[in-house]
Amino acid sequence: MNMKSVFSETLQTENLILRKWNESDAKVLFSLACDADIARWAGWLPHVDENYSRAIIRTVLSSDGEYAIVHRNIGQPIGSIGIRIGESLNRGIERKDEAEIGYWIGKKYWNNGYATEALKEVIRFSFENIGLNAVWCGFFDGNEASKKVTLKCGLSFHHRNEHLFNAMRSEYYCESMMSIKAEEYFKK
Repeated sequence: MNMKSVFSETLQTENLILRKWNESDAKVLFSLACDADIARWAGWLPHVDENYSRAIIRTVLSSDGEYAIVHRNIGQPIGSIGIRIGESLNRGIERKDEAEIGYWIGKKYWNNGYATEALKEVIRFSFENIGLNAVWCGFFDGNEASKKVTLKCGLSFHHRNEHLFNAMRSEYYCESMMSIKAEEYFKK
């Protein structure tokens, strides 16, 4: 299967369109990602200006599997979600046919179910379109909102990673890793 063509698809839900990031999204990305709370829970530093956000779009968010979460009624990104296929041994993901999904939603859009809606769609896509064996999501200690999102999406606790170092933030962190296997997904 050609992963590039799989990830070129736009995904849609009732309220959201998951599409590739564009450089023209830099202004709205900066307005969301400059927030210290978003950065803390996502594991990166707050964006410093629109040019920094544009550089992140060109480098990080242009990767296969990265999607802008666009609200249908607003017509612009309200967050981001990405899927990384393959092992990540330091985080406990040991198979090449598994993936980790990471996501964040701009603070003014919290508590509306958008993270849950986007994550459910990417999980569906991961199993039904890509054919993965398992999907993982991690969240940092204290991020109860992400814990609730993962549980609503059918993931369950698998293990904890302790005392990992985030070089960008120059700090140690602990995280809980949640997972769902394809067989569990298809039983529902």
